[in-house]
Amino acid sequence: MAIMAQEVKELFETAENMVLCTANAEGAPNGAAIGMKAVIDDQTVYISDQFFNKTLANLKENQNVAIAFWTGHDAFQIHGIARYVKDGEEFRAQKEKVDAKFASMGLPIRAKGGCFVQVDAVYQMAAGPDAGKQLA
Repeated sequence: MAIMAQEVKELFETAENMVLCTANAEGAPNGAAIGMKAVIDDQTVYISDQFFNKTLANLKENQNVAIAFWTGHDAFQIHGIARYVKDGEEFRAQKEKVDAKFASMGLPIRAKGGCFVQVDAVYQMAAGPDAGKQLA
């Protein structure tokens, strides 16, 4: 597992743009725009599932994921292993937070599951000479 630096965790929490990338067992890729997410600890992030279709099908076959996130010129990519959950105490704790955020926006959307991603690597994704450099 990799340890995320503070700046990576902060951007993950506040990023305006985020894509969860998955692939099925044959390697066919999929990218899903993400809005509800959280840093759990230095080695784990959570992504809430409201509308996963192809993403969930892919995760059932292949748990390797990449998460790209950026705001302005700040950008990182995380590689890791996703563990999908839809019940249990750890899911209920995240679901409460996500459902409350949607309610505060006046939206009737509810979390139906989510992914805890064990971070295996962090990469610089911002344009420049260090683009693609592994940071952790």
